[in-house]
Amino acid sequence: MGSGVPLLNEYKEEFFWKRFPQTLLGGPKFKLGYDAPVYVYLNQLVIFLLPWVVGGIFTLLIELGVMDFSVGCYVYGPLMALFVMLTQAISLFVQKKRSANVINPQNVLAEDDEIDFMSCCGVETIEFVVPVKKFKINIILHALVSGPMCALGLWYLLPATLNALYNSNIGATVILYILGWLTLCIAQYPLTVGAPPEPASFRTLDTYEILPLMRPFYVFVFVAFDLLARHFTEFVTANVYLHILFIFLPLLWTLGVLPPLDALFPWMFERILVDLLGGSPMASDLRLILMLLASVSVYLAAYFISNNLVTVTVLATAGYLLSTDLGSLGSRLLEMCRKDNNPKTDFSILNKKKSNFFIVWSFKELHLIVTILVGGIAAVINYFSTQISTDVSTILGYVIIGLLVIQNMLGDIQSVYVFFGFWRNKLYPSSIQRSTIFQRGKGRLRIVGNIRRILLDWVSPTVMLVYLSLRITTFPATSATLAWTVFGATRAFRWIWQSTPQALLEISIVHILSIAFPSDALLQSTDVATQLLLVSLCRDRFAQFCNKIYFYITVLFTSWNDKKQRHKTTAPTILLSILFFPVVICVITAASVLSAPLLPIFTLPIFLIGFPRPLRSWPAAVGASANTNPDTVYYQQLAVQLAEPLRTAFASGSLGDPVPGSHYLIRYQDRTVWILVLERGCRYVTISVKGLELQETSCHTVEAARIDDVFETAFEHENGVPCCTFNKYPLTVLTPYDATVVKAYSDARNVLTGIIDSPESLALVASSFIKALVWVMLHHNVKSKKDKLHNIGNSPVRPASVRSKKMSSIRAPSGVKKRNQTASAKKASEHVTEVHINQSWESFRSDSILSRKQSRAKSLHSSIASIPDSIWSDDNESLALEPMGRNKQNKVNLVTGVTNRQNWSSKSKEDSAYFSPLKETVHHKSVNQGFSIPGSVLDNYSDDEKGIFDDDLFGLPAVDINKPATSQQHPVFSKAQPKHGFKPVTNLAGSMQFSSPYSSTLSLPLKWREIPVEQSKLDTLLSKFPKDWYQHVLTLLDLEAVGKSSADVASELMTDEVLMGIYAQLVMACYAVVNVLGIIGSDVVSMGPSHVYKVYTGDIPWSPALDWLTDDKELHQLVIKAYRYAFKLMLDQVLLGEASSNEELQEYFEEYENDLYIGCENDAGWGQAIRDGKPSLFSLMHDPIKGTYNSRVLTLQDTTLQIGKLNSEVVRGQWANLSLELLYFTNDDEERYSIQAHPTILRNMTVQAADPPLGYPIYSSPPMSLPTL
Repeated sequence: MGSGVPLLNEYKEEFFWKRFPQTLLGGPKFKLGYDAPVYVYLNQLVIFLLPWVVGGIFTLLIELGVMDFSVGCYVYGPLMALFVMLTQAISLFVQKKRSANVINPQNVLAEDDEIDFMSCCGVETIEFVVPVKKFKINIILHALVSGPMCALGLWYLLPATLNALYNSNIGATVILYILGWLTLCIAQYPLTVGAPPEPASFRTLDTYEILPLMRPFYVFVFVAFDLLARHFTEFVTANVYLHILFIFLPLLWTLGVLPPLDALFPWMFERILVDLLGGSPMASDLRLILMLLASVSVYLAAYFISNNLVTVTVLATAGYLLSTDLGSLGSRLLEMCRKDNNPKTDFSILNKKKSNFFIVWSFKELHLIVTILVGGIAAVINYFSTQISTDVSTILGYVIIGLLVIQNMLGDIQSVYVFFGFWRNKLYPSSIQRSTIFQRGKGRLRIVGNIRRILLDWVSPTVMLVYLSLRITTFPATSATLAWTVFGATRAFRWIWQSTPQALLEISIVHILSIAFPSDALLQSTDVATQLLLVSLCRDRFAQFCNKIYFYITVLFTSWNDKKQRHKTTAPTILLSILFFPVVICVITAASVLSAPLLPIFTLPIFLIGFPRPLRSWPAAVGASANTNPDTVYYQQLAVQLAEPLRTAFASGSLGDPVPGSHYLIRYQDRTVWILVLERGCRYVTISVKGLELQETSCHTVEAARIDDVFETAFEHENGVPCCTFNKYPLTVLTPYDATVVKAYSDARNVLTGIIDSPESLALVASSFIKALVWVMLHHNVKSKKDKLHNIGNSPVRPASVRSKKMSSIRAPSGVKKRNQTASAKKASEHVTEVHINQSWESFRSDSILSRKQSRAKSLHSSIASIPDSIWSDDNESLALEPMGRNKQNKVNLVTGVTNRQNWSSKSKEDSAYFSPLKETVHHKSVNQGFSIPGSVLDNYSDDEKGIFDDDLFGLPAVDINKPATSQQHPVFSKAQPKHGFKPVTNLAGSMQFSSPYSSTLSLPLKWREIPVEQSKLDTLLSKFPKDWYQHVLTLLDLEAVGKSSADVASELMTDEVLMGIYAQLVMACYAVVNVLGIIGSDVVSMGPSHVYKVYTGDIPWSPALDWLTDDKELHQLVIKAYRYAFKLMLDQVLLGEASSNEELQEYFEEYENDLYIGCENDAGWGQAIRDGKPSLFSLMHDPIKGTYNSRVLTLQDTTLQIGKLNSEVVRGQWANLSLELLYFTNDDEERYSIQAHPTILRNMTVQAADPPLGYPIYSSPPMSLPTL
């Protein structure tokens, strides 16, 4: 960090010295940082000392015999409760009474936090001295806590009480009395005013004002021991020492050693569950409470059952059941009860369906069967234990020792380092670069792992079960001894399944002690269950002690050895650490005994005891929050892929013993994965996966480089591994363990300079765009209308005679007779056309049409449906697909003809012959604007009714193509014209004379036919339309219909030149909007790569016709998709060779469609494609600083990931320091570690891996249960 870098900047240092007196004294603000009137300090002093003053009066009266101590306590307590309520009531009343219209004079020259006090009892003074509590109920609650605490404190600190404890030692009595009352005032002040800043902060916000209760709670704990000592002599000695410790409570609160209540109870529950009942730390508070209740129930059952055989059977059976993954079982059963078919996550149990989860849990995982077997074995062995020779238990003890040695050896053989991470394992593959050789070497080690798995999962627990059933046969009669024996037995029978490797070690130690000291009186007087309980506690705390010593030595050594870590205080700190080394050892020992983190202040070699907290270190639910960004999706995909390799590695033992609280680190390319072990039980491990940011800062780069070096020296030995190869980084917190192959995305970025700016490439993009449009449009239409295409063969064909009758009925003059004929024709029309449009009519109607016009429009349903003139007309299909809304821009003309069409100009005889059918069809249906239908059905409606058609642009009048158009114009159509945002110059919305019955189904939506491109412009582009490619794509589509194969349908569609023509018009219109109309005076080649990049990202150059494209989101997305396909096709052809045939083009496009996502990184589809496991993803990027265009290709492939294990105490210590530094010192500078990269303890990465808001991982998974069976 450098010798000149301050630990706190000047402002934060001043802020700290303001907070420190508040922490020390419980809340009074005696240091404000600015001049304040004396009465501000006096008011606080009065509130602080008033309990002592009043308590001193009652103490004097009691000591003089004027008042009995019980009377004094009963009077003093209510007085203090009334004092708290009265103080808060005055503050609340004064602040509410202040009128909102009164403006307090403000000193504009004052600092932001400076208050301008006006008077001793002014509103601003009362607000400052006695802030109102957030919840009014807390006024009463805190008063009710304050009264009993002060009353019991008065009794606790009476001189008579102190004299009785310390044999009338006046000096001890005076000191304890004065300092004791000071402690009591410090604990009472938060109840009256508010909680002070606490170094021991577990949550960032005290939402429910629980923090003021922390200090009174510890006072109650000391008082409770005093009350016990008055009735039970066993607690007298403890009470003597606790009175001395009581006066040091302010120091413990100031140092942050005592945990807040929201951390105390989870920690306490966790320690009871693990240390006394043999359980595992749990992934959530709810799981912890439920598991604790279940375990306590088993303990109570064993305690009160008098029959030894039944007790052993219950303990053995319940021990196995409680060691299984009951948390995930309960979660799944709860989901089944809720009928939740879409759970938020699939991480609970991998590869199991909810419908048969209980069956899988019971039988496939053998839990139900094993439970029965365990109970039977324990009962049988215990029943015949008196008849079995003691030599059998001795032999079993040696077998357990042998199993311990064998399973440790088999586990170490599979890791890259042996002997505590110092010596390179020669049996491990020398290099991971050659995947085949590495997999072959791992295959041999996998055999070793399978042997270890059998020994650890089945053989070892069974042997230990028999051993315990032989040794634990009776229980003592005395209640005190019985309680500890039952604790030991409960833990032992469960621990052999919950944590088998550690149980092997503990039973081995007990057996060795019994063999080594056969006549030791202490061992002989202590039963085996109690011995196992004590050994397990010693084993756990010794392991923590060793890890903490390693942490201390590492920080101390690197603070001087690493020049960047040297500070001006480093040399004095090292000297003091050497001089006071016994004190340091005591601090480390105390932290180990409490199972609390060792806290390095500012990660300097100055260590304190961090307050005890749950092993997962953070209060929020696991995976509840993360600083998500677009890179989060990569870790979401990777977390699922990691489940299987981690499951195998944990089961085989190649990652060591995954005890709860272990941390693993995985790194490859620019990604860093942090894994935290939450639970561990019988054949399962529960973990949480975190992902660190991909965009690394300079400090992260330093630590990432060290990680890469550590992994490289461990796994990369191309020329083989010499015999004596040691770890070059023994003090680094990270120890490499194993490597595994995972399906993950590799990231390749390439600069496209010389390709994207080449004129040939730009021209190739333009030509490929047309072919991509054909591919995309045809495939899209087939997918959207596939069901209708398959049903065409079952649809009845309307006879021409029926249509003629309908058309004649529409043209009939007005009159009663003609109206009757029209009515008859309407009924016939409804009957004949119901197959085509009745089903879609409801979707056709728009909510924006007035209900009055809606009801009247229904009567015209059949007349509208009867307008199409061609047998294979596509109007009804279009009617069924296109909705109608109030927005004029989205309204469509159902049957209107094409107006004011210009004659098409053909570029060649082939083009003329190709597009002539479409020209003739449109020309045949051309409608003069003066056309009228005398006596039509519209003549029978009022102007208001006719407004239905006018307002909603139905595209009437209907046109009889067999009758020449007249120049007469019906009045209902003369007053309204379409008000689109564009002018549909080329309108193909009329009925098409398709030659195939399948063409209408593949016809284009009406909105796509209103092409706002001048026909002359289209004529110049139509020659570019690839007819052979269009016909080739048709042969690739799934066009199978009833009675016809897909090839037969495609051959018919290829002969329908009208259908080909409308596709040609649409494709070239889209091409013109993208590459022609918006770049007037230039061309796509001259526009350069900027035009390509803009269109690729969806930014099409503006032109009057652009609204037509962008208003229809579906069409716009298809055009952008086609352009992206075209760009990728250009790039592939430049790099891999030009596609010389339609078949090669087909291969490219099929790959794009099925195996490749082409888009932008900020697209929603990009993240979804990664989550879905798309084989490849492609993106085009632009670097505005360098002025370069880059491509990014993500490829899902087998990737070798290197896994290392972090020292758990180093991580917990840094997280404890982070909490202190941010929540108390408020050192919230975002770059607080930018110059403090610590490559040995990985400080920056550890900080980032903390839970938000203190850390900032971009991904955090919920608990993932990995079965290791």
